[in-house]
Amino acid sequence: MEVINLLEFLNTVENIHSLEVANVEGELVDFLDLLSEDEQFTRKIDLGILYVSELTSNRYLIIDGLRRLLSLSLLLHAICECYKKTTAKNEYAIQTIRSKYLLSGDKAKLRLDPESQKVYDKIIFGERLSGKEKATSMFKLLHGFWLKIKEENLSASVIFKMLQKISVTLVETDNVNPRELYLTLNKSIRKLNQISLIEDYLKQYNQLDNWMKFKKVFKNSQNDIELFFKDFFITKFSFKEFDLTRLYEYFVNYCETLLEFSSAENIMQDLLKSAKMYFDIININFENPAIKNAMIQIKMHNGEDTFAYLLNVYGDYIEKNISEVTFLEILSTIDEYLKNRMKTPNSVNFNELITYLNAFMSCK
Repeated sequence: MEVINLLEFLNTVENIHSLEVANVEGELVDFLDLLSEDEQFTRKIDLGILYVSELTSNRYLIIDGLRRLLSLSLLLHAICECYKKTTAKNEYAIQTIRSKYLLSGDKAKLRLDPESQKVYDKIIFGERLSGKEKATSMFKLLHGFWLKIKEENLSASVIFKMLQKISVTLVETDNVNPRELYLTLNKSIRKLNQISLIEDYLKQYNQLDNWMKFKKVFKNSQNDIELFFKDFFITKFSFKEFDLTRLYEYFVNYCETLLEFSSAENIMQDLLKSAKMYFDIININFENPAIKNAMIQIKMHNGEDTFAYLLNVYGDYIEKNISEVTFLEILSTIDEYLKNRMKTPNSVNFNELITYLNAFMSCK
């Protein structure tokens, strides 16, 4: 652990890789606001702790602190943009800034997730951005820096004088799972991408191929994937309520429990089967006309909250644990409940109906 100047850290490293689960969208650091708070540079500015893991000499994985480094890089690029094509001296200074702080060879020093990297590279290398890319936090902060430098006539020397006052505490982590540390440090202060966390977790079990197949079932729709997990885990864990911000936690608990007596491959294959069944349910994708019609009726009568139960029952039908006749009777009973609920809302709790339906199935 050591206190270092953030600008100097950016200068000394060859490149900095980010976790794929790290999200750069959201609030970034407005360094020029920090400047306005301390115009006389009478105090040091402490930006907290930077958690990193050294990959090889001068190559780091940034576990926590990515937004601070990204914001600093955008400010440095804004300085270059404001002073380019002015004087020969400034052109030399620009090349120095880019080679010391922004570039490693012909690539950017900062290595972000693929989608963010695309936008960042376009910014750093002066390529045209789309309207969607201009709506990102990165471009908005860059544009804000550019305006302030121009409007307040801030010189590069003044900005660099301010940056010399900014320090962080660098903590190098050893024998720590980067994803778990990132989760611990961030879960209470920002919304994390639960799907990305799950994907990163599955890498350690070499299950990315099966995970891609799973996502393909839902055509990579994050909303449908989240709906599936909500209904899947409601039945697996008997949840009364589902907290989407804990999806990664639920997934890991589920897998780690099953891994005691099954393989990661089998777990993912079973999950893939359930995903395909759920896709059939939410999209009414059934060849059997009687089942298809029954599911249409359920969906027409706002039966989305019954999908968790239907996923289980449909699985029993697919596995031939119940007959088609029994399955259709269950669908009919659910639809009757839904029609009555529309007339007299909340007259019967669906959990009570589940108890009845399970008793009905056990008699078959």
